[in-house]
Amino acid sequence: MENTSKIRVLVLDENPVLVDGLSFLINSTRQLEALALTQRDANLAEAIKRLAPQVIVADPAFLDRSLRDCEMDLKELRILARLIAYCDIRDTLPGETYIARGYSGVVTKTVASPKLLRAIKSIHAGDIVIDESVIALSDNGNGNNTTQEAEQGKLSTQEELVLRYVALGKAMKEIAADIQLSTKTVETYKYRATKKLSLRTRSDIVNYAISVGWLQY
Repeated sequence: MENTSKIRVLVLDENPVLVDGLSFLINSTRQLEALALTQRDANLAEAIKRLAPQVIVADPAFLDRSLRDCEMDLKELRILARLIAYCDIRDTLPGETYIARGYSGVVTKTVASPKLLRAIKSIHAGDIVIDESVIALSDNGNGNNTTQEAEQGKLSTQEELVLRYVALGKAMKEIAADIQLSTKTVETYKYRATKKLSLRTRSDIVNYAISVGWLQY
């Protein structure tokens, strides 16, 4: 009975030592249960349907190769489970790229264990999580894009997410806790978003949220 209430998590990576380590970490918590592939699971699609994970933590490159082998695509997979891109920091793309593909979260393999566990729980609850390390990589490599977006008034995924929370009346610390970012980072995204949209007050933000359909009054 106890296991039925746990979040079922499947880790997919080409490094078996990493998979074993993450599975041990996941099983050390009361709320999570790590699922395991067996040697008989040659077809990943069939294995996922049998195991019925609720969250999949996967190296994106490894997952793409595995899905091609079993003639399954990411759209089909995300219907079955919520996905976390667990990325090598050397190959990490901007967070928006993974979210657009269907992932619900993005973390690097350098993330601290507690943050990864919190990300799994948050994503299972329906949130979108982009780790600070991914945001930092994106910001450092895309300064020109940021300027161009500002001129066009187009919000990034992170900026929109923060602004939605602000429109709901949440404080910076609450938002930071919900989306696994520092308060300073959240404030930065709020500043960028309000500057792009020429919003000055919280009333302006709420009115904007209503106008674009984020809030229904």
